[in-house]
Amino acid sequence: MPASMPSPSIRIPIELLTPTAFNQFGTVVENPATSPSTKLPVPHRIPPPDSVPANQGFATKYLDVTHMSNLYTLAPSKKPAKAVMNMFVCKPREMRPHEPSMSLPSSWGDLDIEDDEDENGDYERQLLDIGILERHPFTTQTFIPMGLSQQDRHTQYLVVVAPTLPASASSRYSDRPPPYPTPMVKRKKSFKDMFARARPSPFTNEATPPPSLFSRLHPSARPKGPGLPDLKNLRAFVATGSQAVTYGAGTWHAPMIVIGDRSIDFVAVQFANDVGIEDCQEIFLKPNSTAQEGVVVLVDTDSSGTVQVKAGVGSVKARL
Repeated sequence: MPASMPSPSIRIPIELLTPTAFNQFGTVVENPATSPSTKLPVPHRIPPPDSVPANQGFATKYLDVTHMSNLYTLAPSKKPAKAVMNMFVCKPREMRPHEPSMSLPSSWGDLDIEDDEDENGDYERQLLDIGILERHPFTTQTFIPMGLSQQDRHTQYLVVVAPTLPASASSRYSDRPPPYPTPMVKRKKSFKDMFARARPSPFTNEATPPPSLFSRLHPSARPKGPGLPDLKNLRAFVATGSQAVTYGAGTWHAPMIVIGDRSIDFVAVQFANDVGIEDCQEIFLKPNSTAQEGVVVLVDTDSSGTVQVKAGVGSVKARL
């Protein structure tokens, strides 16, 4: 049975999914020439990936559009992983009616989200309860939506993620954090170590990659440590059919969440070794004794059913 941790009463507004905003959690795969990110102010953009002509000049090939990593050499079982592709057919989520609350997310504590209303008053606000988060400790995971147009405003999907707490802080919430890779601590070399460099080492380093391997990875793809999710800094992003998303290895995230009229088919690309606790780890979020409701995402939609961005860059009222 998955572990559980107490959650505060907290409401999270929705942000626009952009490569810059999502950078610490993973990467966003989108066409750099037509993505909404190209219309954002310069400080909120990241340079587009390198590109070259392809297919006899009939295509543009963008290089390394996402960062994939296989960290299974750090797994306790040492069982090697293989690349796998799965499909998730995700149905629209059920939400509950909005109820006023005094709770605010700490990362947007200056945002008056409860009183923020449309000028025409035709926004519908609903509440989405987040009861479970998961992570894939040793692999990135890319979700690619199929059959969903960028112009489709009646069906969208949400990307809900959380930073990782330090291990010391996590011990307050759970006495049995799941196993997780942690980078080797670099210690000072002894005289014995320095002299040992003069001859071939009798030891192998196949079990643990050299520390330099982590420095070559995108920050979101590096090991996150054994900590539990930082619920007070949980983020929620809305994505369109023209965007795929890669969760960095070990990034805490909610299962895929579809909002709207119909299901979305996702192709998921990752590594796996078929050892359950190493491929996926889950944790239940249980409201603590003083919490009114737990972790909730505020979902505002307009008359067409389009999810509204209420925080960060691109918000409805352009407020930070």
